[in-house]
Amino acid sequence: MIRPWRLIRSLVKLKWRFRPPSRRNVLLYFKTGADVIAPYFEPDEFQILDLRESEVNIPIALKCLYQRDLSAKNYARQFIRAAQPNLIVTFIDNFQPFFLLKHEFPGTQTLLIQNGIRSNRGDLFGLFAAKHSTEKYAVDNIFVFGPIVGAKYLEHISGNLIVHGSFKNNLIPKSAALKNTVAYISTYRPNQNLEFIVPESKPDKPIRYGEIISRRANVISWLAKYCQENNQHLTIIGKDKNSQREEFYYRSLLANFQFDFVAKKSSSTSYHAIDRSEIVVFTSSTLGYESLARGNKTAAIMLDAQIIGAEALKFGWPAKLADEGSFWTHQSNEERLYEILDFLRTVKDEDWNQIRLQTIEDVISFDPGNSKFSAVVESLRQSWRQQQSNN
Repeated sequence: MIRPWRLIRSLVKLKWRFRPPSRRNVLLYFKTGADVIAPYFEPDEFQILDLRESEVNIPIALKCLYQRDLSAKNYARQFIRAAQPNLIVTFIDNFQPFFLLKHEFPGTQTLLIQNGIRSNRGDLFGLFAAKHSTEKYAVDNIFVFGPIVGAKYLEHISGNLIVHGSFKNNLIPKSAALKNTVAYISTYRPNQNLEFIVPESKPDKPIRYGEIISRRANVISWLAKYCQENNQHLTIIGKDKNSQREEFYYRSLLANFQFDFVAKKSSSTSYHAIDRSEIVVFTSSTLGYESLARGNKTAAIMLDAQIIGAEALKFGWPAKLADEGSFWTHQSNEERLYEILDFLRTVKDEDWNQIRLQTIEDVISFDPGNSKFSAVVESLRQSWRQQQSNN
């Protein structure tokens, strides 16, 4: 039961729109990604359908109330009918109702952008497997990190596949690294219940979050030790909105070591931080894969797959890569970590690029400036103008 004071607080925070949606060419389905996608469109051709309950369009809500259907699905349906967009875009690539829009609005183009590394355990492909739906999913254009994960999308969704890498990663220009620097990409989660069972773990072998966090803490401690022994400057790249709380965690964990902490202040902060580092280390992060796509010397210490027993958590999934490689491992092993870091410190740039590209060519691509997305948008824009001139 919702407490009255919580309901009132939620209603006060809402933005109320008293005019019906404008008729615009482009509709962003969910607010996520608005900051990076809006610059590709003119202000008068772009608007947002906010389904996160932070904004309510009163005329649309009243229509849903009249129909006695206040579901998010019906709200979206009525909003789209009022806005009459030519293109609907979304960054929420694991929201299945979006895949049904094409059947209801066949004259409208739909475009899906992969927003993170995906799995078949408690994620999009697991949802597909669990639902056993007879509904036909379709999207006109599906922008994905790499061809191998694109093939997984096409097992469930029909559409035109475009391999372009990470949209946000492609936006940030590459910069040069500083010598003798190592960065660790944080996976910190505040207020995590250490006794909580990891959903991806097997029912006959439940794994608690405390075990996951402990193994990652070991990696960070080993990394700090390695940097101290080899005169490498360590940086922790933060991810939590409460940067003070996150930094305190690492200061406590690495009390005997020197390091810098980079708080996440904007969407570009993390990309600049990995570029400034000669070596990047990650244990579970989309940013780690994005670092590889950018060409950075990157160590993938993928511990979760081994303890949880999940193939989909292995490095490069769904690509069939070896369990151990020159810059990745699934072992919680200090000696193995040192081997990988020694390799990355000494490998020549041309050799690194060859090894990197051979390994990740099917996993994640890099399209600086999102040229492929721009080309699709411009082609659609020309068709809109042609339609308008004919009318």
